Amino acid sequence: TISQAGASSLTTIIDTLPSMMNAIRMVWVISRHYNTDDRMVPLMVRIAWEIANKVATVINVKTIFRESAPQAIRKIGDARACLDKWSKTYLAVREKIELSGRDQRWEFDKKKLFDRTNYMKDRCADLAEVAEVLDNFHSIL
Repeated sequence: TISQAGASSLTTIIDTLPSMMNAIRMVWVISRHYNTDDRMVPLMVRIAWEIANKVATVINVKTIFRESAPQAIRKIGDARACLDKWSKTYLAVREKIELSGRDQRWEFDKKKLFDRTNYMKDRCADLAEVAEVLDNFHSIL
């Protein structure tokens, strides 16, 4: 699962998201249980929550700047890419469903799915800027 993956696994999550979301789409199409918004929204919210928690574990504000600036910049970049991939993959699968012409669509509450991950992506951008400044200071000294 996402939460069991190691710190270097943000790239693994990035690589896994498209196939996982396509599998969820297949379950949504085939299943009698998961073919409603009432069943799918909690599942999607849980996925978003797990991704956000994994990023928060890897990008611990209290410890990220103890690492070398290039390593911190790489980790923060991976975290941003992971959070961005979550929303882009969801939207790509949603578009695929819309293009298929099915009556049902993924019209899930985007606030529930993306508020936390988008907030974290913005904060990662701020942290990346701080890490860049620290790297520049280290190169001057």
